[in-house]
Amino acid sequence: MTRRASIFGAFAFMVTHVHQVHGIPLAMAGQIVMLFGFGGLCFALSARFLVHRLGETGLCRWGGVLVAASYIIVAVSSSWWWAIPASFVSGLGFYMLHNTLQINATQMAPERRGAAVAAFAASYFIGQSAGIALEGALIPTIGTAGAIVLGAVGVTVVSQNFARLMQKHRRKV
Repeated sequence: MTRRASIFGAFAFMVTHVHQVHGIPLAMAGQIVMLFGFGGLCFALSARFLVHRLGETGLCRWGGVLVAASYIIVAVSSSWWWAIPASFVSGLGFYMLHNTLQINATQMAPERRGAAVAAFAASYFIGQSAGIALEGALIPTIGTAGAIVLGAVGVTVVSQNFARLMQKHRRKV
């Protein structure tokens, strides 16, 4: 849930940030941020290679790094065009991380797989809503850049901790 809150709490305000800080039209800012979806498509096309090359732990670890780095670039860049590659890379990183967590959700309790996936889906939507509400409430205090950096910090903590726990669990098994 924390990962969703971090990713989507920040993501929801990226268009506003790019528009307000760099003065480009909202429609153009929206078109830039939609490249997140193309990052997901890139993951889908390269998943076999990435899974083989990085493994689950690497997908989780590097997916979180890509999302966090992309968010920080958007938050601190002095030019709007940095949002173009950052939006694409954040989508790639998100799907690397998301698919790893989703696969692990189906394996948590094989005898109760439906309940595990339902809990995962519930945390997905609750986290998404809570993150947007929390960061929206913080924007008057920390601004859109602060909200995006906060999302980067949150996704880093969650992804790196989950990768560490997966690695620890794999050693025990």
